[in-house]
Amino acid sequence: MQALLTLAAGRTRFLASPAEIAALIPGRALGEDALERDLAALSECGYVDVVSTDRKGERTYVVELTKRGEGYFREARVRRQRLALRIVVAALCGAASALAGVLLKMLFS
Repeated sequence: MQALLTLAAGRTRFLASPAEIAALIPGRALGEDALERDLAALSECGYVDVVSTDRKGERTYVVELTKRGEGYFREARVRRQRLALRIVVAALCGAASALAGVLLKMLFS
């Protein structure tokens, strides 16, 4: 999704070739069929609408970002914040539990 948002550059509809998309995905060699599956999955999840077409004999995708796709970075930030909050709450509960254990041990010994 980040590769598509980089290619979008603020536009909601744009053209992208498989080579352009694959170049922006580090550490993962994508074949054209794997890229098709990934784009179809993003389309099913409601992030993008994708139409495959031929342009000058080369496969090209017409990609249109949906509202959910435009808000991807916001959703990712909110997910990270929620995870951080859960970790902090778990750490505080663990510290409170340890403190209660120490206090009870001091009280009854």
